[in-house]
Amino acid sequence: MPNRNPYGEGSGLHVEWVTVRHRTVYLLLLSGVVLLLGAAAVYYFGFHMSARVEDETPSPEVALQTSAHFVEITGAVKVRKAGTYAWIDADKGIPLQKDDHVRTDSKSAAQVRFFDGTEYFVKPDTILVIEETHEDPQTNVRRVAVKLTAGQVNLQTPARNVEGSRSELATPNTEASFDERTVADVRYDEANRTSGFTVFRGSSDLRAGGERVQLRSNEEVQVDAESSFSAIVRLPGIPVVESPAHLSTQVHGEPANANTVLKWREVEGARRYHVMLDRTPNFSDPLWESMVRGLTAVVPGLAAGTYYWKVSAVDEESREGGFSDFAKFSIATRPLGAEPPKLLVSQPAVSIDGVVRFNGATDPDAVVTVNDERVSVKPDGSFQHYFIIGSPGRHDIVVKAYKRSGGTAEKVFQVTVGSGG
Repeated sequence: MPNRNPYGEGSGLHVEWVTVRHRTVYLLLLSGVVLLLGAAAVYYFGFHMSARVEDETPSPEVALQTSAHFVEITGAVKVRKAGTYAWIDADKGIPLQKDDHVRTDSKSAAQVRFFDGTEYFVKPDTILVIEETHEDPQTNVRRVAVKLTAGQVNLQTPARNVEGSRSELATPNTEASFDERTVADVRYDEANRTSGFTVFRGSSDLRAGGERVQLRSNEEVQVDAESSFSAIVRLPGIPVVESPAHLSTQVHGEPANANTVLKWREVEGARRYHVMLDRTPNFSDPLWESMVRGLTAVVPGLAAGTYYWKVSAVDEESREGGFSDFAKFSIATRPLGAEPPKLLVSQPAVSIDGVVRFNGATDPDAVVTVNDERVSVKPDGSFQHYFIIGSPGRHDIVVKAYKRSGGTAEKVFQVTVGSGG
């Protein structure tokens, strides 16, 4: 049917009329709905699938910091970072990594700790190179290795985290691997091209010139310029400190006029003892040092404060064994005329195997020591204590109670162990 212009032929307006059936309208509407639902589905599943993929993507693990760092720095310690030529001042914030160099002069020293717990005390006039500080991400095997090109270091290795972890050190003519929980001393003399190894605790496996030597506790060996081993030398044992005991406190009315007596146990074969006292546990510049005969040393006039002391044994051939674990103690000032705390102590009971037991009571705010070893005091002031005496004979037991504000009470008992009475 021809279209007709309802406005007339000359109106200039022309509209074409198209007939649309209801079915066509419904189809168009249905298509639009389908398209909208499809778009919504694509958006929904696309968003959630991407979120799921993101959730399932493993988050990156925090990388293990395998560098070493300075724990203590004394004097002018220098560092040369890998790939550089300039020596810079050492700083505790500087990480030490593979191929870094550490250098001390004649008046400086440093303590370096690796990520696995291995520690090196770098003594004066020493150059130490970091050769490896690594943990395998698959097996967790750790390897720490250094090279001593000049000077002397003291080292201590930790317990292994997994089988196969190791701590190693090389000098220009020797390679060494140290067992866990080992304390050792290593020296390299540039002038004579000789190495020295001393193991105080633990063990070490040494390799030089095609030979292999095993060092155990209290043993020492030298390696000459031709990479030949000397005979293994047996060193005296390590003393045990007794007084002042670790974490104990000594109270004096006038510390400047008082004496501090250092006491330790006898070591078989020792002829002298090397005693050191310092303000720090590094002993890099001892406050007091002496070679003494006997089992005591007297240090006069220590001011109030905190101190550290240790002792080693020296045999008749002037061979020195390892130092004892240090003991940290404090000197406190007691005001003159201060009232002492009460101190009630039962007579100590001693078993056949040397176990000593006793009870006591003091003021709740008092500190109690037995032979300079601190004892735990309950809130009501009561305390119980037992310890073992390892040698037969008569022994003194000194129980002290003191207040931080001043005043000291003391009781002394004698007990007999075994057949030495």
